[in-house]
Amino acid sequence: MSKPTENLQDSANRIEKQLTSPTVTLILTGATIGAFIYLNYLLQPAYRGDPLPYTLALVAEIFIIIQGLLSFWTILSGRMNPRNYEYHSAQAKLYNEAVGKSAISILKKQDAEISRTVPMYVHRKAIKVDVYIPVYGEPIEEIKATAIAAKNIYGKHKTLILDDGDSDEVKALAKKVGVGYIRRPVHNNAKAGNINYALSVTDGDFYLILDADFVADPTILYETIPFFENDNLAFVQTPQFYDNQNNFVSTAANFMQNVFYSLIQSGKNRFNAAFCVGTNVVFRRKAVESIGGMVTKSKSEDIWTSLHLHEKGYDSVYIPTVLAVGKTPETLMAYSKQQLRWATGSFEIFLRSNPLTRRHLTIDQRLQYFATTSYYFIGFSVLLLLLLPPLQIFFNLSPIATTIPIWQWALMYSGFYVSQLVLAFYTMGGFKFKTLMLSNVSFPIYIKAFFNALTRRDQAWHATNTISYDSPFNYVRIQVYVFVFLLLTSIVGAIKALYTDQFSISLAWNALNTFVFGYFVYMALSEARGLKKQRRQQKREQKREAKRSKTTVITEGAI
Repeated sequence: MSKPTENLQDSANRIEKQLTSPTVTLILTGATIGAFIYLNYLLQPAYRGDPLPYTLALVAEIFIIIQGLLSFWTILSGRMNPRNYEYHSAQAKLYNEAVGKSAISILKKQDAEISRTVPMYVHRKAIKVDVYIPVYGEPIEEIKATAIAAKNIYGKHKTLILDDGDSDEVKALAKKVGVGYIRRPVHNNAKAGNINYALSVTDGDFYLILDADFVADPTILYETIPFFENDNLAFVQTPQFYDNQNNFVSTAANFMQNVFYSLIQSGKNRFNAAFCVGTNVVFRRKAVESIGGMVTKSKSEDIWTSLHLHEKGYDSVYIPTVLAVGKTPETLMAYSKQQLRWATGSFEIFLRSNPLTRRHLTIDQRLQYFATTSYYFIGFSVLLLLLLPPLQIFFNLSPIATTIPIWQWALMYSGFYVSQLVLAFYTMGGFKFKTLMLSNVSFPIYIKAFFNALTRRDQAWHATNTISYDSPFNYVRIQVYVFVFLLLTSIVGAIKALYTDQFSISLAWNALNTFVFGYFVYMALSEARGLKKQRRQQKREQKREAKRSKTTVITEGAI
């Protein structure tokens, strides 16, 4: 593995150990108690303020508390190791060797050609494994790195590039690297359709999906295939981790994903509710074929497919071991499109096939899928909470009784929220303010996603980090408008405070929101300047190349 991957794995191992600590139980117990105390405080008639802001606050906070409690429950349940005796026994026999660890040592010492042709066995029977790399316009160098790494995975397998972009350059790359290439005749149903077509022309017993920008560790099959000794297991999911923490967007988005994969997804094992995230996942072909293939009714084919497999009675496993490293969004355009696609897919499931109504799921599975598919309603909660300070500043409407001392409100509020920050610091080694900021300013994306799902508006798929010089302000206009509104509100609030000689918690709250959105707008400006600089540099290079080509033609003509 590369150094960044080793660092990520060290971090994942540290988090996995800390989650078994009694301290985590103490923190989560305190957070749960704090949540109920805060909820009780909100519902007390004596603490209620004006009807409109009180209702907005109550709706927003109840949703956040419910999501928080479901997360605490999941995290507390996650302290189990899915690698049981059956798994270790199967791993020892995967390469038909007496001891699995020695088999890996032997493979590492051999050349790549031998290591990737060693047969693998499940139930002492040789198996066929396909590695699918779905591509659709990603940079050719990313595809190349992924294809080479996939080809060199330990164990006999076929690596296949599934090209939905009809690219002759990708086809030539596949031939040069020495991997298979599949181009389907009809490009329908996006990524799920691409994989289903590959299933129709291949015959592997299992298949590994790697997105075009995820470079796999050679041990990925060694770590995942042994789980399939359980004949009822449909898939094994591994984390999405990223090594491109280069700027504001990539750093904040990466930490956001780490929280989910390190704290939440592990806990879902306890309820047999760990779901597929679209890449770095190994499926049993027979299980997927039993539900008619990868589900194609949504861009979130991963969650839909997981849901159908769990309804069918199949098991799933998530392991926190980092076995492939990819690229997180680096621009606001890429981040906005990714979040819009993910949120729209989640809302589609929530609206069209709400997990709470799925009779063939267990109660635990229903609650877990409900927590997942309802998460992006957080966008509405953020909007409602943003409205509270302006309502008080402009109209003197308060969500809580003005007779309540500020210190009492702060104490009740912090019991729930501060404990979550403590949990992040303890388990993740810190908490990035940029992540909290990016999460809050993303609320327009999530609200737009809800209405896209409600109106069944289709979302085109885009590669994560394709080269584009599109201005970030084409994707964050609403955030700019919000910043201007909050800034004006803060100015009015400051003038009002000076005139009345009274401090207002709403002014401080609104000023903080103004800073958050102002910093975000500043980062968008910085990104826009960087893109302009890149564009100018590209034009200069194109001019120099054109000049060199012209000089070459003139010289050849003279000869």
